[in-house]
Amino acid sequence: MQPLVTLFERYPAPTETLPPILASCYGGGLLIPEMQEEERPYVFANFVETIDGKVSFNTPGQLGGGLISGEKEQDKMVMGLLRARADAIVFGTSSLATDANHIRTAAFIYPPLTDAYATYRRQLGKQELHPLSVIVTASGALNLADRIFQTSYLQILIATNATGYQRLSQQSLPPGTSVRVVEGDNDEPASGVSPQGVLRLLAQEYGVKSVLYEGGPTLFSSFLAAHLVDELFLTFAPQLIGHTSQIPRLSLVEGHAFTPQQAPWAELLSVKQADDHLLLRYRL
Repeated sequence: MQPLVTLFERYPAPTETLPPILASCYGGGLLIPEMQEEERPYVFANFVETIDGKVSFNTPGQLGGGLISGEKEQDKMVMGLLRARADAIVFGTSSLATDANHIRTAAFIYPPLTDAYATYRRQLGKQELHPLSVIVTASGALNLADRIFQTSYLQILIATNATGYQRLSQQSLPPGTSVRVVEGDNDEPASGVSPQGVLRLLAQEYGVKSVLYEGGPTLFSSFLAAHLVDELFLTFAPQLIGHTSQIPRLSLVEGHAFTPQQAPWAELLSVKQADDHLLLRYRL
């Protein structure tokens, strides 16, 4: 794999913040803060989108981000790096179905750097070899036969509401999987699962200080609308896929329309290049 070319870095991190092989591949160091307060962890999201802002072809058998990125090796390397950095990875029901049997670990997404990712986690002082997988579901309608539930070295937390809990309680949960009802704030709709509640639970009861968001654009919008996303890592893939009324295609934020006064702005932190792909990092 050719290393990333760093075109811009607003706050360059020392290369010593990464193991040498990862610093070489990433084109420099990497510093991602951790939230020190008990209220919630630091949240950084990772997406890939086309030039025209689409994150999925959204047709049967063509739902995953790999088709958008073109399975770009450097994009997978960065995804592995972010997974290695995180205490927990948050995603939703649709992502579990879209990426069936996908194990959300650094080694799974980019096996060539398995040892380097493990070294990085040890360098960060993390006790667990892999981050906690956190599935957010209001319905509780999960395929418990998915490979993620059958992987013995993974710890999985299902964050749901009373409806989802009732459905899941009627099934036999695989070892290493727990279910928690998440309490929301008073101004949140009772039908969903509170993003604030999920992060509060992770911080206060699981000791999580950093969360990687890998879910879809609808769940992402609920975190974004609640001002719970601190950073966005965004890969621009050099293709345009369009959409029609018959084939609607998802953009980065779905299910919430910000007003001009509310729309979040971002500070560009980094620009890296892998051939015709651009890998951007923003602080929100």
